[in-house]
Amino acid sequence: MKTKRRPLTKRGRRIRTGIVFLAVIVGLMAFWQYGSLEYLLDTSALQGKRTTRHVRQYRATIQKFTKRSGIAHFDPVIEAIMMQETKGYGTDPMQASESPMNTYYSNAPNAIQDPKYSIKVGVEHFADCLKAAGCTSPSQRRKLMLALQGYNFGNNYIQWAQKNYGGYSETNAKIFSARMQAKLGWSAYGDPAYAKKVMAYYDYNRTAASAKFFQKLENLGL
Repeated sequence: MKTKRRPLTKRGRRIRTGIVFLAVIVGLMAFWQYGSLEYLLDTSALQGKRTTRHVRQYRATIQKFTKRSGIAHFDPVIEAIMMQETKGYGTDPMQASESPMNTYYSNAPNAIQDPKYSIKVGVEHFADCLKAAGCTSPSQRRKLMLALQGYNFGNNYIQWAQKNYGGYSETNAKIFSARMQAKLGWSAYGDPAYAKKVMAYYDYNRTAASAKFFQKLENLGL
């Protein structure tokens, strides 16, 4: 025997509408603040074709160290950095061996032999870059790109770009790279397009999360 569902009262409909409205507002605020909703709604939004399972396997480790460094809302950016660096492969997935934060292994390229330590060092190094760039939210795009380029070049680039150009641009990244090549006598110095490449992964993930969020709203009949 089927039990008839009692229709919602006017008060019940108001309460339901209020709850849905509040959820939408919280979601939109998170999207504005952090640039992504992956960790608020459904982390599978990051599991698109642009993020490998090798990166995803380190998600809990990334969250552990970003929380410790006070940059938990930059989790998707860290994943994007790892994608650009190694796609999650190897014992130094964040390519953090040469970072001054690495005090356990040699500072030679690929010296780190522990992926978790690599992530710890990489997160600490990126947190330092964010601080130098004055970036407190992923929504501060130009400052974020300055921090990202600093992750590749070193913090001296951040200070140089701020002093001479007021911030990041791919053009001044090329100038800095050329100057350092000449100074050190190297054939190359970093990747002037590094920030742009990392943002390509981050923007894909953010778009995927956004689409998933608005699909949820549509399913709710909003």
